[in-house]
Amino acid sequence: MKPKTMLFLVIILCVFVGLSYLVTTLSTPKVSQKARMGGELLENFPVNDIAAVTITSEEETVQLGKVDDHWVVKSRYNFPVDFKKLIDFVKKWKEAKIGRSFKASEASLARMQLLPQDSETAEKEQKGTQVRLEKTDGSLIANIITGKVRENESGASGGQYVRIDDTDTVYLTDKNFNYMTKDSKGWLDKELLDIKAEDIQKVMFANWEGNKVYTVQREKKGDDPQLLNVPEGRKSKKSELNSVMGSLASLRIEDVENPEEQQTEKSKVDKLSYYLFDGTVYTLYPEKKFKDNKDVHCLRVEVAYQKPPEEDKPTDLSDATPVTDDKAKPEEEKKDKKTPEELAYEAETNNKKMSGWTYVLPKWKYENFVTNIEELLEEKKEAPKVEKEEPKLEIQEPKVDTSE
Repeated sequence: MKPKTMLFLVIILCVFVGLSYLVTTLSTPKVSQKARMGGELLENFPVNDIAAVTITSEEETVQLGKVDDHWVVKSRYNFPVDFKKLIDFVKKWKEAKIGRSFKASEASLARMQLLPQDSETAEKEQKGTQVRLEKTDGSLIANIITGKVRENESGASGGQYVRIDDTDTVYLTDKNFNYMTKDSKGWLDKELLDIKAEDIQKVMFANWEGNKVYTVQREKKGDDPQLLNVPEGRKSKKSELNSVMGSLASLRIEDVENPEEQQTEKSKVDKLSYYLFDGTVYTLYPEKKFKDNKDVHCLRVEVAYQKPPEEDKPTDLSDATPVTDDKAKPEEEKKDKKTPEELAYEAETNNKKMSGWTYVLPKWKYENFVTNIEELLEEKKEAPKVEKEEPKLEIQEPKVDTSE
């Protein structure tokens, strides 16, 4: 091989090695080399490469990750994660700045609660919360330990001490990670349903024996809900009927049960069916269980679609009522209106998403589901008692015959 050719190949090899080093350096986050006030804690932080988050503390080990490109709480049965909370969490690390940095001894690390959770010699109060961020292939992006919060003279937070990897360098950041969620159920997506009361046309409740207990409905949007078949001599409570219609608004869960646990057959549980004006039907199965010496308020959900009957249309133009501009629907409302096919697909998708889970509700939210018709009725007024006058007994003195 000619010397010129050899030199050319060596130069190409050097270029490739340099490019490889540059790519690796740029794609791997590292502690800011500036290590000065205002410098980034993590440089070249590849936010979009994060595929797994592990938070280890005294409470438990939280595991978040991707399953089929969807973020889930792996340590809570792969239930969907609160994505907004995850975004805020990652953003906080990306924006963290260095206040100052210094070398610390083992004793100092213990005082600042910066020893790792797996330390066998450290006391409980000497350990920090460990945050591990990984890529899809399991390679490490960052391994961070958060320690004590530094309080200023006024008692307010003055940042927090953190430690990167196993180095003895401590960084005081401008962020406070002390309120980081350290339990798995705190990372769950707790927004279950948010259906406006005005969108619900009818609510039917049937007990586990299959008996229809009550039906609350309105004929058209804007009408007040009415209780059907009110018992003779009774009146319904308007406020309670409105509550029935609004029980799916802002419905949040507290936790979820293990989907592998055997559940009560739905045919043996009370059932609430909510019929929306657009044809969507939500069927809820509320159930109170006694587990671990306490009441657990559970809920299962099914979603279906029933195309609502079409409104009667005039067969003759002379019978038609002209629609004025006042009654015409806005163009935006027309555009937002979904077709029956779209609604059916949406219901099927939501059913697949929801029907496999048993949700745990707060007690007060569970009790919003009315299962006793008496709660919808005014108190029964007893008829006033009519006191009967007892007949007075008149004692007549015997007449004395004085004719003799």
